[in-house]
Amino acid sequence: MRIYRFDEIDSTNRFLREKDDILEKDLAIAKVQNAGRGRRGNKWVSTEGAALFSFALKHDFEISEDEYMKLPLLVGYSLLYSLKKIENLDYKFKWTNDLYLEEKKISGILVEKIKDHYIIGIGLNVNNLNLEEAKDRGMSLREKTGKEYNLEEVIMTIVSDFFENFKEFKNGSWKEILEKINKVNYLYGRRIDIVTFDKEESGIAGDILEDGTLEVFVGNEIKRYNIGSIHIAKK
Repeated sequence: MRIYRFDEIDSTNRFLREKDDILEKDLAIAKVQNAGRGRRGNKWVSTEGAALFSFALKHDFEISEDEYMKLPLLVGYSLLYSLKKIENLDYKFKWTNDLYLEEKKISGILVEKIKDHYIIGIGLNVNNLNLEEAKDRGMSLREKTGKEYNLEEVIMTIVSDFFENFKEFKNGSWKEILEKINKVNYLYGRRIDIVTFDKEESGIAGDILEDGTLEVFVGNEIKRYNIGSIHIAKK
């Protein structure tokens, strides 16, 4: 594992995306990101004291592209698994790429593909108490527990756990992982707005399904929505 540490950088994901000699498990860590972003180009608030990092996963051509569509869910599951070891709190997974604690966002995930690697970016509120414009929507571990954490130990635990969980995923444990994800499904039973490129619908969120899609009850219909193709706004 090669570790790249920055006091400040525009984006750890961008740093790894642009590396010509990228290797699996390359890890970029920043104290501050000044141009971090989430999915759909949303601003990723990155204050000092958060765990801000990205790492590389090499594409395994024995795994189909369809299986890799589940990768953001697997990252979310693995991150929740790691956090439970650090502090056993009531975390929830919001399909497809966020973790929540007490109705507030504690982490965001961004997965990008570049050539034959996936770049997995994670922003996790750990020691940061100043969440800037996200203070009404976000929470940190320190805010909840009053403890201060060693950021690099937290990051190394998360990265190590991910590769162990990815190995289990490759060995056929997706159904068991999915069952655990659905037990902490933040959206389940909530009325949500679904905005696609050509229409807007409202429905009640159900389970995350075997293929990684979200089941939504819209009127008398049961519909499925694909990872990465929609925006969900909770009412």
